[in-house]
Amino acid sequence: MLPRKVVVPISTVNRFFPEVTREASTGRNLTAVANAKATRSVIYANSDSSKKVTITVDQYPTASDASSAYQEAVAKSKSVTGFKPVPAENLGQDAFVGTVTQGGETHIGLGALHGTLIVGATLARYDPTPENTAKLIS
Repeated sequence: MLPRKVVVPISTVNRFFPEVTREASTGRNLTAVANAKATRSVIYANSDSSKKVTITVDQYPTASDASSAYQEAVAKSKSVTGFKPVPAENLGQDAFVGTVTQGGETHIGLGALHGTLIVGATLARYDPTPENTAKLIS
């Protein structure tokens, strides 16, 4: 498992999402694809857990392995029923943002490839507004 310090602290998340005030859980990223060498997932939440911010980091043995895993993750995200890409400026070539609503719950997700790492950030139960998307990207 990757060390806890690879994921931003609650103070950084709280700067963008002030209602998020606690770390709800941390551990391995159970949604990592392919053969990740090491992972970390941290879920931050507001007081009643009605809103959540999840940040994941997955490390792969090589940049090529990470790139293949990233393409697989993007394909899996796009195959989710109701997935819609979200237009966003300044994302870069190896990043995407999308949203999906199922069972009345909306998620806005971002994935980015950086060398041997895949970084993910997801908002749960947030409206997919341009403002929330911009904060997620930041």
